[in-house]
Amino acid sequence: MCGRFAIGDIAGSDWVDWLAIEVEQGWPPPDWPTANWNIAPTQAVAFIENTSGAWRHRVGRWGLVPHWFQKPMAEFKATTFNARSEEAAGKPMFRDAWKRRRCLIPAIGYYEWSGKKGAKTPWFISQRSNTPGFWFAGLWAEAKPGGNPLTSCTILTTAAGEATQHLHPRSPVVLDAAEAQLWLDGQGDLAQLMRPIPDSRVQVHEVDRAVGKVSNNGPELIEPVGLGL
Repeated sequence: MCGRFAIGDIAGSDWVDWLAIEVEQGWPPPDWPTANWNIAPTQAVAFIENTSGAWRHRVGRWGLVPHWFQKPMAEFKATTFNARSEEAAGKPMFRDAWKRRRCLIPAIGYYEWSGKKGAKTPWFISQRSNTPGFWFAGLWAEAKPGGNPLTSCTILTTAAGEATQHLHPRSPVVLDAAEAQLWLDGQGDLAQLMRPIPDSRVQVHEVDRAVGKVSNNGPELIEPVGLGL
């Protein structure tokens, strides 16, 4: 499961090169969130979609609102910041996006918690890589709830690998560069792309409990504390 994640600072040139975006008016685009270390559902997140063969940036609400929802947002009660990859292609909430509106959500890692309620320990899960970040597989949509245009997205999840299943049985789907292109293009068996970070690349370390408060935001939130795992 992914209910909180970090993007870090993506205004640098290394991110521009890695994201492979067509930048038309300089970097970063004016509406692109340049740094967030504690992203929570319903907040604005950055994502990439494929328009006419070109990767383009978007910003949307984290929590997908399907195109057919037209009532005021106050009446939208579904929890849609995650979508189970095994079910998304057939669920009315996500199936149109699975067919036509797949996206990539860049991140540097995500958070999970262990322990009893009231005394939970937060952990930061990231990937050993020579890239500045990695891709979550996602879906996006455009709707007009209450007549107001809204762009939104969700992160797909799958069964967790051995490296993180002791923290949670689910994990966000993470794609490498080749898989990211296949996902956006809709090529091949998309179900085969639905996997977590490979166990050999997983990094897990304990972080400060301050991350539990959404208003806390800064690079110190991902710094290791304790002995780690």
